[in-house]
Amino acid sequence: MKNKKPDQVVWDPEQEDYIARLLPYASQASGPVIQVPNVDAFKQKGVEKVSKQLQTELEELQSKIKDFVKSASDTQKVYTAKFKFEPLVGETYFLYQGEKDAYLSLIAPDQWKKKFIGAFRLSSEYKWEEVPW
Repeated sequence: MKNKKPDQVVWDPEQEDYIARLLPYASQASGPVIQVPNVDAFKQKGVEKVSKQLQTELEELQSKIKDFVKSASDTQKVYTAKFKFEPLVGETYFLYQGEKDAYLSLIAPDQWKKKFIGAFRLSSEYKWEEVPW
């Protein structure tokens, strides 16, 4: 117990040195007050920002899925219809409901009286896209 230092003295027996200046906190009662940062506000902001970003991404994905389903439905609707010509890319064709099946035609709906389903254009990817008519 010889060379025992008082409690307020910061002594490191391994380094055999005073280490108060190296500590990241105050070692005396008269030292500066240690303030713990409010991390709850930081966490809350982070959660809000990430939630908004994820919600936006979810809405974008839902929109893409909706567009994909519409495109797939239109393409399937036209490819399952009857037609006896080879459609050209970029041209608009007209889909009508026949007695049994749907059929694709070059004739516009204002030129004859058939049950008109919709106007479709063949894209360069060979997908059918519905166009306003």
